[in-house]
Amino acid sequence: MSSSRIEIKFVCGASKKKLFSGSAIYRSSNASADVLHWYNKVVIIESSRTTTQQQPLKQHNSTFYKQIIKAICMYYVLERNPRPIREIAITQYVGSAREKRHSLGQKDLKQIVSKGTDLVALQAIVNAKAALLLEETLRGRAVLYAITHLIRSLDSNSPFDRFERLWRAFNALYRAFAKKSSDHECHVALRDHIQQFPQLFPLSLKQVSPLTTVNIRFHLRWIQMIQNNHGTIKKAAMLRDSILRVEDHRILEIYRDSLTVRTAHLNSIGAMPAIQSHIAVHTHLRSIRDSDVLSTLCVKYMYFVRNKIAHAERPDHSFSFLTGSAEEVEIQWLIPTLEALVIDLVNISDTF
Repeated sequence: MSSSRIEIKFVCGASKKKLFSGSAIYRSSNASADVLHWYNKVVIIESSRTTTQQQPLKQHNSTFYKQIIKAICMYYVLERNPRPIREIAITQYVGSAREKRHSLGQKDLKQIVSKGTDLVALQAIVNAKAALLLEETLRGRAVLYAITHLIRSLDSNSPFDRFERLWRAFNALYRAFAKKSSDHECHVALRDHIQQFPQLFPLSLKQVSPLTTVNIRFHLRWIQMIQNNHGTIKKAAMLRDSILRVEDHRILEIYRDSLTVRTAHLNSIGAMPAIQSHIAVHTHLRSIRDSDVLSTLCVKYMYFVRNKIAHAERPDHSFSFLTGSAEEVEIQWLIPTLEALVIDLVNISDTF
């Protein structure tokens, strides 16, 4: 049995301060775990392996590599400072004798984040929930993947890149949450959970609570979404159901003013009287249900936006000559709510 000590050293002029300690199983097939200690200046991983490796960071499926990724991810959550990595050193021992030392200096490393990256958003993540990324489980991997994409989104210069990375984080979390095979099934499960337990989503509900009908309508391509999502008579029932499950007057007012594009389809299934009555009741009462706004924006509308980007149904976002285009303004407006929902999901990931 050999043992190893991995040190991930960061550029930090402050006095050494302990941040966190924990253990991380390195293979899901057994219970063997490494012990990790986080400081503001260094992360130390103490591990045992049955064999030593010639190039431990360049092996396929390297457990050392995976543990370092976890350690760096957790470091940035804890420290919330984009400190550059100064050195990664692996010292391997057989018994009490040092056998090998592998070291990568700053010139050999690719930095995860740039020096000017604002990581303040990470302070909203509960440390104990972030620590789930150390697990070799479905939820542990989801939290790890989500936080890595979240951190890289914070380092993105382009709002489109930032949105895409946030969506990947969201995707990892809602699939682990719902444990369903399709996006649609996952979205339904998450939407229902938001409706039943809105108190679990404080950050994202805080984002949508002040929004007005005018503000929402101004930033969204609502009619295009309806035309895209409900393009045929066969999808009229889905449109009817999506309206009838909403009670918030802001979303219903936008539906009311957009339904002319699908009135014929809805009339063909006899849905218009029920829809008009439902909308009239809740717009008259000025019903407020922020969970409706959150689930409609993030689960329904942003999925439409993301698919237009991912499925190459528009030019590449960098192929643009205009700063502040309508699409860019839309994406920038959506980002804070999606980011807040990602963090809310991380903070309830222990229930996955």
